[in-house]
Amino acid sequence: MSNWVKSGIPIQLHSQCVIASFQLDLQKDLLKLFQQELLDEIVKHNHIKGIIFDLSGLDIIDLMDFEHLRSIISMIKLTGYDTVISGLRPTVVSSLIMMDANIDNLLSSISLDEAVVILDTKK
Repeated sequence: MSNWVKSGIPIQLHSQCVIASFQLDLQKDLLKLFQQELLDEIVKHNHIKGIIFDLSGLDIIDLMDFEHLRSIISMIKLTGYDTVISGLRPTVVSSLIMMDANIDNLLSSISLDEAVVILDTKK
């Protein structure tokens, strides 16, 4: 019998969107586990509008973790779905800009409700 290690990032289906709620400090190994869990969810629920990353639970995101999130978003794009980043705190946004993070072509929203609306307009 295999033991599966879970990332600890809750993934749920709401309003035909897969929502991942980030509440833990991001780490490389955690993000790799999450990436596989998310792909499994996308395959399971193939009639979705898109994916929402709820980052409202994070106080800080370093540049490497942000770039890893971007690579996950690019991977999702290859499956044919859009991803909306939701709930970034102003201090996090400010620090990402100061670190010259690549924010080009990212969909973002203040709230989960707004993220759902964005995905509604994309499909």
